[in-house]
Amino acid sequence: MAERLDESSTACTRFRGNDWSRSAIAPTIFKYFCLGFWFVCCASNLEAAPLISVDTAGPDQITIKVSPRKDSSTGLLEVLDHKGTCIKTLHAGRFSNGQTFSVGKNDGLNPGSYRVRYREGITLVPDGAVPLPNKEHWVNPTDIAINAKGVYVLDRGTPEVPECKNEDGTITPAVPGVGATYLYRFSRDGKPDTAFADRGRLTVTEKPTRVWSVAVDENGVIYFPTGGHNVMVFDPSGEKTGQTIGGYEDDPKSDRNTTWISWIALGPGKRIYLFFGNVIRVYDRTKNAFDGILYSGTSAYSKQVGGNIGGNMISSDRQGAVYIASEAHQLEKLHDDGKKIMPCYSYRIEHNMCNPMGPSAVGGLIWVVTHGPSSPFWDSGGSGEMVLFWDSGQELVLVEQYGKPGKASDKLEFINPCAAAQTPDHLELWVVEDGLANADGPPGNARVRRFQISAAESEEVLFTLK
Repeated sequence: MAERLDESSTACTRFRGNDWSRSAIAPTIFKYFCLGFWFVCCASNLEAAPLISVDTAGPDQITIKVSPRKDSSTGLLEVLDHKGTCIKTLHAGRFSNGQTFSVGKNDGLNPGSYRVRYREGITLVPDGAVPLPNKEHWVNPTDIAINAKGVYVLDRGTPEVPECKNEDGTITPAVPGVGATYLYRFSRDGKPDTAFADRGRLTVTEKPTRVWSVAVDENGVIYFPTGGHNVMVFDPSGEKTGQTIGGYEDDPKSDRNTTWISWIALGPGKRIYLFFGNVIRVYDRTKNAFDGILYSGTSAYSKQVGGNIGGNMISSDRQGAVYIASEAHQLEKLHDDGKKIMPCYSYRIEHNMCNPMGPSAVGGLIWVVTHGPSSPFWDSGGSGEMVLFWDSGQELVLVEQYGKPGKASDKLEFINPCAAAQTPDHLELWVVEDGLANADGPPGNARVRRFQISAAESEEVLFTLK
């Protein structure tokens, strides 16, 4: 049964399970039966008490009160648009009984219909490995992009290592390269999309490992950084266009140079972020070469140049927030206001975020991969894990770590994880694990997996801003 509340400025509809209707007063001869039935009903109603209640706080905003089942559980309070996309995370972590939150037009919400969703007892639940379309095997997957058309996974392959003569006169034999640089597209349920490119696979003619990451816009246009001076552009069918973004000028003072571009992210509107060293160049991604240069910014912590281990190091929520996972074991936020991009704040986990990379940001929720050392096996003390952060608007808050060594209760294992991507509805997480060799332990890396971001309790309330 639905309970409807109509206000002058906000209309709310709550949906929850286990709502009961009271029976009429029973005849006296059934009083004991009715008394027992009443206790059963009350117990059910108490157990099914609302997790959230929504009230009008003013003409342009609403107030949400949270009543958690377990205040020790990890929870999420989110605002969703009519498509189910999370546009704002109001709180992530622990909730106390009766805690209130407000949201409205001052938070950038336009008039219209929304849903506020509370989820409690958040966990990652493995939902299966992602197979390749033509019975081939993953070689070195390092990045993921998600849009309305599907999920795109980049496999960089591994380069040939030439023969090397050592100082003591011995010879280290050559190691042949494996695979090429491929981009695959999948449906949200993990099935290969064979309608994309060549039976589901786009071949990039760059040498293996020159392409580190990928970005795909809402129209399906694909962007690959070359690891050199610019970004290549492919159309939605997988055909390479004549357009490039950025380039090299023989002028050390030029603010247009884009040198050793390995990591990119798409911003609001037509913007694209090209990240190298500690520099971010912001370009109009619809223009060619240097024509689209807008402005530049710098990271406060990152000093990486070129490739390190793998995985994209930069992510954007497409609303002006930009996040960088740096070699200083730091997660950093920058803000792009359309005229400049500047550092805001950061979070450092001194000993528990080894080689962070591959962040994914949607609506204030940020997942960060920690790759760990060369043999990060969960059952042998390694550091491969997923770390969940929330951007409160004033700071980055550590919410939870999944697959953390020694935390056997979550029964998760990540081997060489290097990038993650959450779906816009915050219900799924895709994780790629690269193909780097491990010094010890069993094989099992070079894989792509899907996880459900599940909850023990969940409730949604519709509301309308006028």
